[in-house]
Amino acid sequence: MQPRTTARIAFIGAGNHATESLYPNIPMIPEFELVAVCDIDPPKAQRTARRYGAQAFTDVETMLDQVELDGCCVCGPAEMHHAVSLQVLRRGLRLFVEKPPAPNLRQAEELVESAAQHNTWGMVGFMKRFAPANVLAREFMDSPAFGTLSSLTLIHGCGPYDDLRRMMYFNAIHLIDLGRFLGGEVERVFAYQCNGGRSNYGLAATWMLRSGVAATLNQNSGQTWSDCSEAVYLTGAQVGIFIDASREVKITYDGAQFAPGAGLQLFGFRAEHSVSGNMAGWAAGGHYQRGYWGELSRFARACLGLEAPSPDLHDALQNIRLIEAMLESAATGREVKLPL
Repeated sequence: MQPRTTARIAFIGAGNHATESLYPNIPMIPEFELVAVCDIDPPKAQRTARRYGAQAFTDVETMLDQVELDGCCVCGPAEMHHAVSLQVLRRGLRLFVEKPPAPNLRQAEELVESAAQHNTWGMVGFMKRFAPANVLAREFMDSPAFGTLSSLTLIHGCGPYDDLRRMMYFNAIHLIDLGRFLGGEVERVFAYQCNGGRSNYGLAATWMLRSGVAATLNQNSGQTWSDCSEAVYLTGAQVGIFIDASREVKITYDGAQFAPGAGLQLFGFRAEHSVSGNMAGWAAGGHYQRGYWGELSRFARACLGLEAPSPDLHDALQNIRLIEAMLESAATGREVKLPL
């Protein structure tokens, strides 16, 4: 028997984020066979299913009963992720769920427990791990030229939130996961918070990584949704890496010089990488450079056993533990240690 080359996958949710950022990648992933679409809004389910050649459903359990599947993607309002993900995991199916997979620590733990009980696994949509700029930075960090990580700074400004906890769970969690991807696990934190009024929150935190490196996070909701900002800066052994909004990476170190510059006084050299603007269609729209294609490709290939499912529900749980530790520190004025 020939090995299967595609994974039969259903998609639960056909709202704005799913249809604008996730579904458009599916035709570009050879291993991803979309066979069913489910949404409680019948026109949305039917329209999306028709566009991608899949069956339409409005009830999750009915779809899971009637369609043979290897895995399910879940993307909707954040409040529904936990309940629907449990429905998928309890069927023993592989899961891809958008962030945050749960609105609190206990429910995040419940997803990890359910996956183990039903001998399956879940991936979480932390797409920044797949953005080419971040992947290249991580690859360079693993090279001898980088040396040892000595500092990590994470900055993100988003649009307004009416609650600090919601800002951390629904927005900051992306940058928190990127920080763990680049710097490793966090041992303890100390944080401050500010409410500037008019849904203008700020949280500043220092992390002590298990490697002994100090990292800082600045997350705020003081900008607008039409013009958010994101920056990451890290250093190694006389090496600096600046990542601009997960789109461009700039590396400063002596080995970056690509031409001898005979007779010139250059006073340092910096190499820069950005995703080509010549990419057409879906790629130019940002689906590739922002990491959406990468995370869905990884999920389909993991369903076939071709790659490991990562980042997974354990990563999401660690991110949420880190959020809760920062909120506790900001509320109490004390350093908080994270569990090993």
